[in-house]
Amino acid sequence: MRKNAVSILALGVFLFRPVFANAAENRIPFHGLKTVAVFVENIDQEAVKDGLSKEQIKIDVELRLREAGIQVVPVEKSLSLSTPSYLYVIVNTVKFSSGLEYVYGTSVQLKQVVVLKRKKPAKLPIAYLWATTWEKSEGVEITWVEDLVGNVREHINEKVDAFISDYLAENPK
Repeated sequence: MRKNAVSILALGVFLFRPVFANAAENRIPFHGLKTVAVFVENIDQEAVKDGLSKEQIKIDVELRLREAGIQVVPVEKSLSLSTPSYLYVIVNTVKFSSGLEYVYGTSVQLKQVVVLKRKKPAKLPIAYLWATTWEKSEGVEITWVEDLVGNVREHINEKVDAFISDYLAENPK
């Protein structure tokens, strides 16, 4: 039980960190964004055994984006574009020792290459790095094992819908 409590606390700390670029008035991450790739982080093997699939989550996210008119490209292709970006989907799960329930959290982040500009006459090169420019992460949930797949997919879909809404607000069709 102590192990589960520590795991739940760690998961909560991860998911409750501040989100800085998510305000409705801050649409900068979406300006000029024409394509997006989707990358789903590896899922805990216990959750995979209980039916959670990285591939199915990726298909769900890509389908929602395409239905909204957002062009989806493979991660490899995104890296060669002038504005590389990808949606990073994270699912964290911890199965209770009883084997009957899970605690889980989901996060959807827009990752983009940003440029670290330096004042002239800087002798240091311009730095390019990946940064989270948009994010939706909310708390943790508890679910029965048999409801894990449906609940995780539903929470990810809600976050992807928020991304689509913010994207379309900046890039109307």
